[in-house]
Amino acid sequence: MSGVGVFYVPADKLDQYWPTFGPMIELAQKRLADQCGLDDVEEWLRTGRSLLWGIYVDGEPMAAMMTTENTYPRKRVMVIEMIGGARADLWSKPALDELARVSKAAGFDAIETHARAGWSKMAKQYMFKLKHVAYELEL
Repeated sequence: MSGVGVFYVPADKLDQYWPTFGPMIELAQKRLADQCGLDDVEEWLRTGRSLLWGIYVDGEPMAAMMTTENTYPRKRVMVIEMIGGARADLWSKPALDELARVSKAAGFDAIETHARAGWSKMAKQYMFKLKHVAYELEL
């Protein structure tokens, strides 16, 4: 098993890490291009609306994850907004385990994500439960 590390990137360090992790986030952002551009994503990270996480395998940057918070009347949820990179087979399980540990320590009740259908097998493998299906009607 390779060494996987997950590191929060503070907004004041974004300029230092964005050249590495921005292109990885862009891989996920492209599926949402009709909703937001990469410039919007960068603004969310700079203002603290969203958080950036770097994922390393054996000291090499391999993926990036962006999260935000949803607070419902009965539940506080860490939301994985975007995740992109290479070789998810190497880092996905340890990265999600670390996000779960950090989220629980910070008082969150759950982690949720909105993903393309291709992630469904991995989501089940990591004990995510299907809660709803989203539909969109373009106007």
